[in-house]
Amino acid sequence: MQSKRLRSIALPFAALACIFLVGCAGPAPHYAPSVDNVESLKKANVSAAKVGTFDTKPGMQNADAMGLRAATIVSPVGKNYGDYLAAALRTELEMAKLHAPASSIEVSGRLLQNNINAGGIQSNDGTLEAQFVVRNGVELRYDKVKKITRQWESSFAGAVAIPLAANNYPLMVQQLLAELFADPDFIRALKQR
Repeated sequence: MQSKRLRSIALPFAALACIFLVGCAGPAPHYAPSVDNVESLKKANVSAAKVGTFDTKPGMQNADAMGLRAATIVSPVGKNYGDYLAAALRTELEMAKLHAPASSIEVSGRLLQNNINAGGIQSNDGTLEAQFVVRNGVELRYDKVKKITRQWESSFAGAVAIPLAANNYPLMVQQLLAELFADPDFIRALKQR
């Protein structure tokens, strides 16, 4: 009788806990600059630049939040993942001592694809794609799309797979920016003429 009563009390609390756990939303990990990216920028001998607006493709899936199994991650900066990408680029430029808010050279862009798969048992992956634009005043110097895919080991257990996926997001952004910084046309676009 006592156990029946305990069950009748415990079940609603357990159901309520499940609802809160399933609807879990939290911020994506903050971006940490890549030493390789910063060194690449320093060696390129480019002019300082400012970072403009990075918006998201209209109607793009995962612009504001990404579902990772039962969890959801949102950008810890700004209102969406376009703002996350802009903040990451600004951080890289600042670390290389190449960020100048008053510069006539501006890097802006648009996030085109933003996806993390966290449902795999052995491995998961993510894809990022963005358009990057460089202008010096009104002069268009660069306009290209960069895309990366990253893969990592995963687990059947959500308590392992979800943090692994979330922690790979900043690494995906580092990889996307590395692709950008490795483009000779981008480097030329950042040089004063």
